[in-house]
Amino acid sequence: MKTTYTAAEVHALLYAAYVRGRYDADINDLHGTWTEMAEPRATREMRVAQRLAEMEAAGRARAARDGRPYRIHPGGPVDWETGRPTRNQLRSAA
Repeated sequence: MKTTYTAAEVHALLYAAYVRGRYDADINDLHGTWTEMAEPRATREMRVAQRLAEMEAAGRARAARDGRPYRIHPGGPVDWETGRPTRNQLRSAA
């Protein structure tokens, strides 16, 4: 016994199949995104450490380019013209 479908029934079946296919594609895309982002997000401390490492690498590269040894800056104020620490100058003035 053959089943005959009306145009409206065929349209409903095709539309349901289309919607289901779109849903499956979206779910697969979502699962793919979750898989790509499986590693934990970087914490602020990790981002700060990464930035400090980048700055140190840039400082080492600049020192090598200028032909001078790389020295870690001790912190504090620096002379605008030379970039050298002015800590000793401030102590003697105080």
